Amino acid sequence: MMTKIYDNYANAEMLNELYNLGFRYITDGDYKIAEGTDPWSGMPNTTHNLYAFDNKEEAEAFAVKQIWVFNPNVHAKVKEIPAHTETWEEREAREERKAAEKKAKREAKEARKAAEAGMTVEEYRKEKARKAKIKKIKGEIEGLENEIARLEKELKNKKAYLEKLKG
Repeated sequence: MMTKIYDNYANAEMLNELYNLGFRYITDGDYKIAEGTDPWSGMPNTTHNLYAFDNKEEAEAFAVKQIWVFNPNVHAKVKEIPAHTETWEEREAREERKAAEKKAKREAKEARKAAEAGMTVEEYRKEKARKAKIKKIKGEIEGLENEIARLEKELKNKKAYLEKLKG
């Protein structure tokens, strides 16, 4: 069985629906040159339809006949439709769950470390922030001291050069 889909992009919802209808393979077909040009390549835009199949042999036989408009040696490729394709909403939900798990893990770690230090979580966070600020300021001081040493050396060299020029 074959069905023609008047669209040139198969999104997750479409793939899931096709799978549920019994289709297992999808391929491009009916390649045509469309209006306009691609701004990156300068090539003419193209369009095509999608075709869904329930058996691979039929899909491959069809794909071989679908010739790319710019190169007769290139034809459509058959792709297997997965049993389930993750939709945008499912991906967002998965990412939110992952972020929530990461946050819970971080908070549990903070609570454990605070308890080990005999502090509340809030006290632990303040102490951690204070230590981070101290480390940052020490780094800034070290950077400034290095800059001062570099400038003093440069000043010494320029004074020596000026004395040499005075002769």
